[in-house]
Amino acid sequence: MADTEITFASGDVTLHGSLRLPDGVSGPVPAALLLAGSGPTDRNGDSALMPGSIGTLRFLADTLADAGFASLRYDKLGSGETGLGPYEVEDVAGLGFSTFVDAAADGLDYLAAQPGVDADRLLVIGHSEGALVGLALAVADDAPALAGLGLLEPLAVRLLDLLTRQINAQVDGALGAGALPLELADELRTALTEAVESLRADGTLPDDLPEPLRMAGFVPVNAKALAEEDALDPRVLAGALPAGLPVLTSCSARDTQVADADVDALDVALSAVALTSVRMTTANHVLKEIGERDSTGADYIEDLPYSAEFAVGFRNWLAGL
Repeated sequence: MADTEITFASGDVTLHGSLRLPDGVSGPVPAALLLAGSGPTDRNGDSALMPGSIGTLRFLADTLADAGFASLRYDKLGSGETGLGPYEVEDVAGLGFSTFVDAAADGLDYLAAQPGVDADRLLVIGHSEGALVGLALAVADDAPALAGLGLLEPLAVRLLDLLTRQINAQVDGALGAGALPLELADELRTALTEAVESLRADGTLPDDLPEPLRMAGFVPVNAKALAEEDALDPRVLAGALPAGLPVLTSCSARDTQVADADVDALDVALSAVALTSVRMTTANHVLKEIGERDSTGADYIEDLPYSAEFAVGFRNWLAGL
């Protein structure tokens, strides 16, 4: 099951990716577009911020091929061989989250046009933030009819609500450990509230936010993307999906980035679709088995098997499409 290196265009950007066709299958086959999570995460699910292999999207491509599905995964803008394309770092301020949705739409068009691919049986499968891209793509006015939508460890609430929850938890933890003075903790919480209000009001951020917030991505160069992504409520998008569309959601009790309760609420919003929910007990956010230990993020790049709980549910879902 060898990959074919490909490129496709989206606006001014040439995106680099890998096309996989299953071995030993004759005739047009169903095919899935795989969408990576946030940050500089490449076609394989590896991140430039972590010195090791994560491989989640490569694992999905392997599983799809075993089930007779073709797949396309690609280095989104800011990752892998695609890099920043024709842009300079300062140009990124003018790019919003829609840039990633547009690239996914162009990738899906490219996949549909490939010899050996059944253009009437296309899937979109997004991991983490990629699930939000997949949702936005699936409800777009010009979106093709999909044969299935996979939302794996998905961003299931509005982005700024999630970031607020995560940062406040970190502040509480540092305060409780005596590593942060109460006065500074209060300043951070106030600044965070003001930053969120500013992004939601006019899509801007001040230059003088506290360093911990800037380290968390609250910088003016990211303001447009943050505001655009936050405007996409996953539960609203879920409610706009075509009735009867086969949808799979997954989450794990060991995932420290996605709460089971949030995905449960997303499932409620998916009431009109044909929903399959995969719930795991021993997988981390990148679908690797970590047993009963807590995930710290360092386990993402450990040489661990991928979740058997996920693989069984995912394969069963594919078999029913």
